[in-house]
Amino acid sequence: MPLSDYQQLVDDMVRDRDQVVSTVQRDAAIAAAVAQYSVDHPRTVVVDVVSTGGQRQALPAGFTDDSRLVAIEYPIGNIPTTEIPLADVSIYAAPTERLLQLPDDVPVGESLRVSYTADQLLDDADDTVPARHRKALASLAASMLCTQLSAYYASEGESSIAADSVDFKDKSQRFRLLARDLAATYQSVVGSAPSDRNKPASVTVTPPRRNALGERRLFHPTSNWPRT
Repeated sequence: MPLSDYQQLVDDMVRDRDQVVSTVQRDAAIAAAVAQYSVDHPRTVVVDVVSTGGQRQALPAGFTDDSRLVAIEYPIGNIPTTEIPLADVSIYAAPTERLLQLPDDVPVGESLRVSYTADQLLDDADDTVPARHRKALASLAASMLCTQLSAYYASEGESSIAADSVDFKDKSQRFRLLARDLAATYQSVVGSAPSDRNKPASVTVTPPRRNALGERRLFHPTSNWPRT
């Protein structure tokens, strides 16, 4: 979907009839929403890296400080797929570059299929946001703008005459509630980052008590029933 469609969608959600929000502010909100969405739902990029020999190999050109490795297939083409355990892989930091540190040497000319995360793209040329998340992304951007509008009308109301003050406070309240609802729409569709959603569950278990012989202790049940 072209960027212009996102811009129109955000405008429709905000309904800024007083034209308080500029197009620059709107586009900045969309960019901020894309940045947050990239954290919550990064895209996966798959590239083949040709080995220069040894254990240290060049990282893909698009690999940034925010990227993380997803998988490294080597050798390529095996069925089932053969992957290098990520626990055995690290990023080696040199003074002028970062390199992929592998557990074993890879011969010159061999290829490694590297999968890694990257930011989502949304501009005049590219849109990597899945269709199912496009409206949610626009909702997040619109929520940011509505928060700005709520603050704007709240501050305007404080410095206006009584009659206008009521109107400004009402607008501030409406935009505040709209910002909350739009943010909830984004959250319900996209959710939070995978690292937050996939935390392991925990359970507390009380182990059975045993006597000196290693056998279970015998307990009489507690009862409030009157004894006779």
